[in-house]
Amino acid sequence: MNSPFIIIPDFLSPLKCEQILADIEVKQADTDINGDPIKMERTNIHWNEEFRARFQEVIPMLEEKYNCTYRGLEAPVFQHYPENAKVPASQPGCENSKYVRKRWIKTRDVDLVGLVWLKDFNDSVPVDLRHEVFGGKLEFPAHGFSLVPQRGTFVMFPAGPHFITVTSPVLLGSLDVVKLCVSIRQKDNSLWFYQPQNHPGKWQDWLNEHL
Repeated sequence: MNSPFIIIPDFLSPLKCEQILADIEVKQADTDINGDPIKMERTNIHWNEEFRARFQEVIPMLEEKYNCTYRGLEAPVFQHYPENAKVPASQPGCENSKYVRKRWIKTRDVDLVGLVWLKDFNDSVPVDLRHEVFGGKLEFPAHGFSLVPQRGTFVMFPAGPHFITVTSPVLLGSLDVVKLCVSIRQKDNSLWFYQPQNHPGKWQDWLNEHL
């Protein structure tokens, strides 16, 4: 089964996740005009280089899976989702397109998006807020499934409207995720587009080995 997902469970060690969290710690979340906490996105020069080096090991895998040529990686974005935000953790959408006049229009040169969770999902008590979070599932509404945060796990998938995502509300703790946006090309250097026929099956088929 040629899954459109790449999943690497031990992309980062628990210790590395703790080091990153210590360096990007949010002491006071940003707020909206009503004073309610909102999602934050930041970059970090030190960890930028670290992630670029680590990502080199993924390039051969993605070139084979997506039958493409790797072009580049944007600076990693460190996302912080605070507890009990009044607005959804994230609105449904995709990384490279916007929905305008009843159609999706590509607005960014991004073809794949990768996420690395820095905390574990835990829906039972007690919840260790230092490295666990209750909530913050990565949902794929069109496909009817979600992925729960798993500390140090890397997941990559096409960035376009075939894979619209939404992050469920964070109920306890905070969700911290590293986002990696990747550009690729076809082997002949033409634009790359996700082709569903190259990845048949349903999500259970795609993710069977990780269930």
